[in-house]
Amino acid sequence: MLDYLKIATEQEDYIISLRRELHRFPEVSSKEERTVSRICEELDKMGIPYINVPNGGVFAFLGDEKRGKTVLLRADVDALPIQESDVNGGGKKKPVVSENPGVAHTCGHDCHTAMLLGAAKALSVRQEEINGRIVLMFERGEEGTGNLVYLHKWAFENKMHVDTSFGMHVFTFLPKNTIHVFEDIAMAGVLGFQVKIIGKTSHGSEPNVGISPIDCFVSMYNSIQSLRMKYASPFNPMVFSVGQVQAGSALNIIPAVLSFGGTFRIYDREDALRVKAELEKTILETAKTYNCTAESDIFGPTLGLVNDKECSLFAKKIFSESFGEDVMVDHNPLMGGESHSLTGKIWPGTFIMLGVNDKEAGITASGHHECFDAAEESLKLGAAAHMCYALEFLKDGPETDDRIYKGDIKEFYEQYSERSLYAFE
Repeated sequence: MLDYLKIATEQEDYIISLRRELHRFPEVSSKEERTVSRICEELDKMGIPYINVPNGGVFAFLGDEKRGKTVLLRADVDALPIQESDVNGGGKKKPVVSENPGVAHTCGHDCHTAMLLGAAKALSVRQEEINGRIVLMFERGEEGTGNLVYLHKWAFENKMHVDTSFGMHVFTFLPKNTIHVFEDIAMAGVLGFQVKIIGKTSHGSEPNVGISPIDCFVSMYNSIQSLRMKYASPFNPMVFSVGQVQAGSALNIIPAVLSFGGTFRIYDREDALRVKAELEKTILETAKTYNCTAESDIFGPTLGLVNDKECSLFAKKIFSESFGEDVMVDHNPLMGGESHSLTGKIWPGTFIMLGVNDKEAGITASGHHECFDAAEESLKLGAAAHMCYALEFLKDGPETDDRIYKGDIKEFYEQYSERSLYAFE
């Protein structure tokens, strides 16, 4: 087995430099034009052929599919609409901060892109050691705009065969230089909702004249909160939260409208579909009870991320052998959502967590927080993991043919991702 960490260490300066550049110039979902351009520039320098799929991202190709199987390695490239703090969770200055106001890589996608390009650079000069083909997938719009559909659509229209997919995410709840491999269930699906309750405004001194959407909301919230107990199995994890509530402009005026939104995070798809049906009924019936009307937009459930068990056990084995047992750590599945769930459903594989926490350096803030940062010394391990999974799978990875999705890609999206169907119009 190659010394993958040593090979990745040779690219460490490149990876960190590129990560910092991407971090300085972040772009939100569907707007990643500069980011994609830089990815293509780097691939050109490496002499790696690629396809820039409009709206979707980039596919790049190493090796030759005639020589063996095909492994897909994925990185997401978009940032979040967040104003970044220049200090980390410990109050210490960050080495790099976004220069685009209101946009920041506070979820680590800059790290993901830099690690995959670092792996690509190392692999580009080792083409003779690739016993098959490696596809690099740089995905736009992971943070909710669903641009992945354009990549999948291109892959199926061009009959791109893939035997296994691999992805990773940096997390600050794991110590730096550690890896966790989910055996099967990894992350949850998302059932989201936006609701507008319409009542009738009046002065606070005359509540009898108005119809308060706030009263309606209080009852509606309590009813929605109880759906998990009534319609989901007690043996399947599910969490519920409301993250938005907007109503009123003065303390003595009953507002005419209240809007709120939130999500359920759910592992079991059948539970999610039952809750979705009851959620719609609950919104309409509660509004009627309070003499209000309600408009709702309920979306999902998205697909939960479930790893292929054979691929995950294989990954655990080769990572332990290559990086040492002390690098491997355990962690529970997460309730966050992840678009790689769709890629993993089509092309079975594994998704891992890379630890980037460094308490001494103050790097403790979680993803999507303004103080988020990543221990950059972990990035070479992430690049090494990409190379290790790809090359070792091409040597003797498990057979996956019976688990690869071979149906129509539009039908797949109709079943699992209703909001992305616009790509087929």
